[in-house]
Amino acid sequence: MHYVRAGTGSEALLLLHGTPKTSYYWYRLIPLLTEHFTIVAPDLRGFGYSDKPPAADGYDSATNVQDVSELMTFLGIDKFHVHGEDRGADFAYALAATCRDRVKSLSFCEMMVSGFGLEETSYWTEENVTAQYRQKGIWCWHLGLFSIPHVPEMLIQGHEHEFWEMFMRQECYNPTAIESTALAHWVSCSMQPGGLRGILETYRAGFTNAAHHRALLKKGGKLHVRTMTIGAPEFFGPLVEESILRLAEKVHRSEIFEECGHSLALEKPERLAQSLTEFMLGDD
Repeated sequence: MHYVRAGTGSEALLLLHGTPKTSYYWYRLIPLLTEHFTIVAPDLRGFGYSDKPPAADGYDSATNVQDVSELMTFLGIDKFHVHGEDRGADFAYALAATCRDRVKSLSFCEMMVSGFGLEETSYWTEENVTAQYRQKGIWCWHLGLFSIPHVPEMLIQGHEHEFWEMFMRQECYNPTAIESTALAHWVSCSMQPGGLRGILETYRAGFTNAAHHRALLKKGGKLHVRTMTIGAPEFFGPLVEESILRLAEKVHRSEIFEECGHSLALEKPERLAQSLTEFMLGDD
């Protein structure tokens, strides 16, 4: 597992990225946090420079929780805060629900939990298709496509740059937030042997994740950990808080970043750093 470690703060903060990103996604955010936190930012399995094992080895949330929790143990960090965006937030919820004695606070951002609202965003309905333009949410058309075996690989291979540029920039309020250097890195990672498959397997594990999250709720009940949500009007918006409230006793801080899209750490890094610092180190 490839990871970045930075900062000298007494509080540890684990950052979990989304699709098709890597630990490089946090390049604008990390310098704003190193004064306050010891940052750990891994490339999740299947992404970046981390291993891309066969699908049978699992790309589900339970396996990713095992990966990152063992990484933190390896680094000698027992308790830590966690911030996740997109798919990383799905894993961050599962981590908080599995390692309840280790996660000090949860920042669940720009995602809906698998099994608790995410699947409905992919339904082909008039309301979903027009949701973004009516500022009522987002239509996640890609969930079904990415979960089909073999077909997305056939369509994307040979067009990785065009596809991921379109995919990431259409999620932004300001598409120029996706800089060419960063985009080139993520495209090159997706073109590594197993890179595209690793990305897509996280979607093919969607129903496994949903079942696992329902089991975590049944076993341990709702989360009691301090929880923050952040949504963006260009994507999930208020749906983020609605989803996690089905799994957490309370959302202690909830924000909507105006003039922002799905990539919070690239589009609003200063505001995100301030929110994380105030929430995790403050009393709210």
